Amino acid sequence: MGIGGGFFMTIYNGTTGQSTIIDARETAPGNANESMFFYNRSNSAIGGLSIAVPGEIKGYWYAHQKYGRLPWAALFEPSIKYAADGFPVPIGLHKALIDGESFIRSEPSLNVAFVNQQTNKLYTEGEIIKMPQLAATLKAIAEEGVNAFYNGSLTNSILEDLKAVGSIITREDLLNYTVVEKKPVEAILSDGIKVISPPAPSGGPVLSFILNILDGFYFNSGDISTPEARIATYHKIIETFKFAYAKRTGLGDDTDKPDIQALVRNLTSRDYADSIRSLINASGTYDYMYYGPTYYNTVKTSTSHVSLLDQEGSAVSVTSTVNARFGSRRRGMKTGIIFNDEMDDFSTPNITNEWGIYPSPANFIAPGRRPLSSMCPAIFVDSRSGKVSKVLGAAGGSMITSATAWVAAHILWLGESLEAAVSLPRLHHQLLPPAAQFEKGFEDVVIQGLIKLGHKVTEFPRGKSIIQGVNVRGNRIFAKSDDRKGGIPDGY
Repeated sequence: MGIGGGFFMTIYNGTTGQSTIIDARETAPGNANESMFFYNRSNSAIGGLSIAVPGEIKGYWYAHQKYGRLPWAALFEPSIKYAADGFPVPIGLHKALIDGESFIRSEPSLNVAFVNQQTNKLYTEGEIIKMPQLAATLKAIAEEGVNAFYNGSLTNSILEDLKAVGSIITREDLLNYTVVEKKPVEAILSDGIKVISPPAPSGGPVLSFILNILDGFYFNSGDISTPEARIATYHKIIETFKFAYAKRTGLGDDTDKPDIQALVRNLTSRDYADSIRSLINASGTYDYMYYGPTYYNTVKTSTSHVSLLDQEGSAVSVTSTVNARFGSRRRGMKTGIIFNDEMDDFSTPNITNEWGIYPSPANFIAPGRRPLSSMCPAIFVDSRSGKVSKVLGAAGGSMITSATAWVAAHILWLGESLEAAVSLPRLHHQLLPPAAQFEKGFEDVVIQGLIKLGHKVTEFPRGKSIIQGVNVRGNRIFAKSDDRKGGIPDGY
């Protein structure tokens, strides 16, 4: 969870049966405008102009003030200790450092943090790494509260760090940042399971849409029992993903946007899902325009997710991001904060992608607007008993929504355990590029069968999407931390 970014948090109270969303998504600075990246698109992803106003700390403060039990400072103690005293480099960070070595070495603020200055080599798995500036920043936030970041002892240093990398974020932007509490979007599946997730600009409505469509196929364990059955089932899932990602292009920040609010109502409607399901051809596929995109928008990665269930039956599903790996590729030399590159999640007018498709007007930049996101932290509740059945979420850019739906479908309908569903190789389709993407290790006979149905295919390496989940079966609780990134579940 990066304090230079933002998050969506889904909360379910097991005692009252009430749910809510905390939206701490980053916002465009006050001096931002929709054509600011017109002449240099790369500035939206790298450097100071790519940084949106961080919401992470203010979001945590909001959640703690409303729901917290432990002292605020106690929440930071483990992170402060790790940052100050050092921690072994985990496999996920090790891989990220290798992948990003070129820009890490060339950017002084990252070089000093992630290259061992004694050996001039990247820190490797198991090697102890320290982050003293970040430790001091976290200590100030722990002792002084949220104002330390937005209007207090750290603010000048944060603004100096931002100015040094070319950001246009001002003191007023930090002061004016607001956390928004929202009603969740809810979809009730045929077996009475209610899916609770955030509204736009998150990926929650798209997740609901996917699950509503898949629900009407009435899958069971027999639908993946043979290669032929898997080909037929996964074809339907791919086609569902294509329709869902097409509708995603019409989403954006829904504040005072009736058209987006109307689209969200459609995406959570069983009748609308039924109508789209009827368009899926079990024996073939179509050109991308068949699926009805508004426009096309690309989304990148890097994100963290936590799924929580407590002894009182309450649950939290939270997904946090700085967007790309290492965010804007800029780290504050005074504060140690790695700043996000969330401005890259907006669209820019008249800039087409490599497929010649225009970006979405619903997601153009405007001061204070929140960019579109694939994050969809979800809680599944039995609507009859009010008890939590599953808590799921993912990291992985545009693969977040499809990965969450893929795992959910295998647990809900296809007879897999949480362990098996998370471990299975995944598939993904986001309409454009026009190819079904298969995780390395996916069953070749199934891929060949899908090619015969008309799908173009590509492969992606393991670890591009990461799932964290909790599944309740009777009186037993199962938790799974995705092996693709490392880590293990924790419990009481």
